[in-house]
Amino acid sequence: MQLLSRDWWQHLFFGINEPTYKEITCEVLSSFKAPREITNSFYPVIKFRAFGEDHVLSANDISSHLGFERLDDVARWDGSLLDFPKEVNQQQFWESITINGGRYNSQTSPSTVLHPLKYRVIHALLSSTVSGRAEKGGKVSSTDFFCLYCMIHGRRPIFGALFAGLFARQASYRVKELFAGPYITRMMKAMGYGDRLEGMTVVEHIYPMETLPKEIPAGRRAARHADDDDGGAEGHQQAEQDDAHEMMHGAPVLPPPQGHVFPNSWEGMHQHIEDMYGRLYEHQQQFFTQMSNDVTAGFSSLDLRMTSLEQRWDRQFPDDQQPPPPPF
Repeated sequence: MQLLSRDWWQHLFFGINEPTYKEITCEVLSSFKAPREITNSFYPVIKFRAFGEDHVLSANDISSHLGFERLDDVARWDGSLLDFPKEVNQQQFWESITINGGRYNSQTSPSTVLHPLKYRVIHALLSSTVSGRAEKGGKVSSTDFFCLYCMIHGRRPIFGALFAGLFARQASYRVKELFAGPYITRMMKAMGYGDRLEGMTVVEHIYPMETLPKEIPAGRRAARHADDDDGGAEGHQQAEQDDAHEMMHGAPVLPPPQGHVFPNSWEGMHQHIEDMYGRLYEHQQQFFTQMSNDVTAGFSSLDLRMTSLEQRWDRQFPDDQQPPPPPF
């Protein structure tokens, strides 16, 4: 798949394979703060605590810690590092990658309209990495939309800004599953904390409904970053209401969501896509078979009804009478 032919996208999806350490993941996310829009990759505006120490990093710092190249954003982006270039017509781009997609809206546009199918596969990968929502067939957020543009047109984003958004969204109480752990582990190792990770609890998944209410004091689960998909101030207000409700009634108990497992190699990605096409073909065959059966059953039912009407007509008008023409 040419969309993933760039080294940096392969590194994003397949190159960061680290364990998730429960304690450090919760500490970083519970203290994470970042501006709504990061406009310069060199300014240290991203704050968090790790092992009891305060840290202030730039987007380029995060890029370096995660193994991405530091980039000079001057003359490349005008405004937020995650904004489209001004010369790009976003609606035209949306129409070029969808079928009957309508007008793009980051809160309502579904991934099911993406075409061809490979774009839906990429959306699923993004949703479980830098988008930070783990949705399956959900909406196309502004982060998804921006990343799709960068991948299709060969632009390299500033990954530190993308991951700052990921950590901020994962810091929200409303997220179903925390999967930022491997990225936080890679950052901690790059920052010289590798030895201090030993002895911490290694987990496969962290579900905020079960873990964060115990790990983070009440009131701190509100999002540290007002994502445009969350609704801004309304999102913060909802988080505060969630905290108040929990204090009164206890934390809600929900079944853990199904984890998303993606291939960890380039060959596995191709096999994954082939499998998806195979399943899609099977679903199409099942659909057409069911539709054919429904049509056949419908005609059979119509034949039975016609036969019944003819029999009733014959009983009402014997052969020796002259009935009016039948109404069918």
